[in-house]
Amino acid sequence: MSENQVIIYSNGIADFQRCYQIGVDQSERIAIPVRQDHLADVLASFNVYGDVTLDSPPTFRPSNEAEGNIAINPGQAIEDLATNLSGAQVRIDRGGDGFQGTLVGLHQEEEGTGGEPIHAKSVVVLTADGLKRCSLRDIECFQFLDADVQQEIDKALQRNYQRIKPNSTFVEMVLSAEADTEAIVQYTLPAAAWKISYRLQIEEGKPTALQGYAVVDNNTDEDWTDFRVCVVTGEPITFSTDLAESKTPRRSHVQLVNDEALGAVEVDADILMGGAAAEAEAPAGGGMRMAKRAAAGMSRSRGLSAAKMAAAEVHEVGDFSIFEADSLVTIPAKRSTVIPVFSVTVDETNSVLHYKHENHAERPYRSVDFANQTDFSLGRGVCTVFEKAAYAGSCVIPALKPTESRLLPHALENSVSVHRDQKRQRSKVVALRLAEGFCYTSTRQRRETHYHIKNNKDAAYKLVLDHDHTLSEPTIDATVVQGGEVQPLERSSKLVGGSRYTLSLPPKSALVVKVVELSIQESKVQLVRSAKTVEDAQIIWLQENIIKTNGPLALDEGVLDCLRIHTEVEAKRQEIQEAVRETERLAGRQDRLRKNIKSGGKDDLSQRWLTELDEAERAIQKIDEEQIPTLRREEKALTAQLAKALKSLSAEWSET
Repeated sequence: MSENQVIIYSNGIADFQRCYQIGVDQSERIAIPVRQDHLADVLASFNVYGDVTLDSPPTFRPSNEAEGNIAINPGQAIEDLATNLSGAQVRIDRGGDGFQGTLVGLHQEEEGTGGEPIHAKSVVVLTADGLKRCSLRDIECFQFLDADVQQEIDKALQRNYQRIKPNSTFVEMVLSAEADTEAIVQYTLPAAAWKISYRLQIEEGKPTALQGYAVVDNNTDEDWTDFRVCVVTGEPITFSTDLAESKTPRRSHVQLVNDEALGAVEVDADILMGGAAAEAEAPAGGGMRMAKRAAAGMSRSRGLSAAKMAAAEVHEVGDFSIFEADSLVTIPAKRSTVIPVFSVTVDETNSVLHYKHENHAERPYRSVDFANQTDFSLGRGVCTVFEKAAYAGSCVIPALKPTESRLLPHALENSVSVHRDQKRQRSKVVALRLAEGFCYTSTRQRRETHYHIKNNKDAAYKLVLDHDHTLSEPTIDATVVQGGEVQPLERSSKLVGGSRYTLSLPPKSALVVKVVELSIQESKVQLVRSAKTVEDAQIIWLQENIIKTNGPLALDEGVLDCLRIHTEVEAKRQEIQEAVRETERLAGRQDRLRKNIKSGGKDDLSQRWLTELDEAERAIQKIDEEQIPTLRREEKALTAQLAKALKSLSAEWSET
């Protein structure tokens, strides 16, 4: 007979394959316990395999199916049934004989015992021969013959069961076969995501041992007895639906879940040839083959070898790595287990120091330069590192395909200190171009960062330094200063938003790594928006950034001509303002004259006030109707001339 199997994916989906033996010319009713909120997943993935007939399609009990008209008290089951189901057809068996008929009810009478009376209870049934009764203590079988009544009893029992497992239901079906055979029922359910845990056994001069363990949680309400457990590194798309709900279809709901817990120090992967990832070559023959049974002979403390470990079969399907347990496993409900999935040996791994300011400002991490030399993909999981059988720290192995590599920090190295000194950013204009009413500017930005590294230990290290760029897409120049000598430092690989450098750190030494970033930023300013108008802000920008800085274009004739015209525009605007102020002065004088005339006075003085009032009015009229309009026309002409001059500017300079 085939084995029961469960395949668990790292995103929390379990694919069950259950085997059932079907006898010849027999119908087998199969009931699969399922949480109600998982019904839709079962219905969407349900399959039946084998030389069998599906006599009854899969059915399930909706949330309201267990509603009924009776209740059964588990403490007095027969009394409740005999009382609540009066009128139903029943059969009662007792002591080798039996009778059937219509249930009348429950009869109770006192029996004397010489002490306190006993209330004896009997079930009363109306038969063809009349009323018969049977004491409760004598009943061996109490059967209800009506299908409708049996359904009500089932509902009552289901409600009782749901008090223990309030979210439980069943998917039921009936299978039959013409010959003895087996059937496989397949379905998927949400389940606890499995986790992978690694062990790295490192010993100088010997191959490194890598072991993988799958942590599997059975968070269901049933035991997994003698199951073939498979775990898969991969995340097929999954989402919840309302397939099992009965309602008006008015939803548009897809919910994607991706739970992630961070906290460990992880190193960015490099993206440029020449780094650790590029140096890791594919192992001969498609990778280091997995040991089928044990990592026999592995050196451990006190001369002991590692315990034997049954390995899983490993194979890849598409982008998934499937680890199939070597033997059947039993996991009780609500329990977890750790299943060995592989044990391999890889080439001797290198220990390096890794420094990144964001991970730790003052110390590098002791790290394993790890490459996936297996022929299958590794899933993301925690890894415990052992050096010479001693615990050396923990890290996280990211998802790695064969030949991919990554640095795995597992402990802080306190014998090496790093101080980062980030200099102030400097900017300098290196090119200017005036054309078609725009000023194009090229600004060179420079940022220098110094890493002061000191090794206090009498041991040499290989140090990997990750530098995060502070400028946008810079060119990089790095040097190492040690003992007064300056040596260029080549970038070993490129990171997303940074650079990686690899250098040797001699014993009891101190050195400085200087990283210089250079970046050119291009910008443009529109000096004129149309051929007839110009805004003061643009000419002011020209003054502030070209003239006042004594820049290379400060003496350009076109620029000076624009400034001359702008000066004339400003002078014309000043004249307009003075004319407006004069009209305001004259209007104020008119107010005073009107008050004087109104207050009265000698005839010759009143006449003089009237004459002055008339002269002020003529002066205001001349300013408003002749002088100011003329000045505004002149200002407009000068503004258009300035706009034309800005539009026609053509000059260029760049730093040699």
